[in-house]
Amino acid sequence: MTTTPSDVDVVLPCLNEAEALPWVLERIPPGWRALVVDNGSTDNSAEVARASGATVVREPRRASARPATPG
Repeated sequence: MTTTPSDVDVVLPCLNEAEALPWVLERIPPGWRALVVDNGSTDNSAEVARASGATVVREPRRASARPATPG
């Protein structure tokens, strides 16, 4: 199976990465789709991602599950 650029989505989990996002997003090959999953950033990560052409999905952070007790 051959993959063409339009078949590729790049999924980037993100939490307060406004400063790093432009550098990362400009390295995604033309025609590939960038999907930034914003995990509740308090900076302007979502706006920076959109301005760079990425699609932004918000996924709020959740409290982590209690770890299993060994034994």
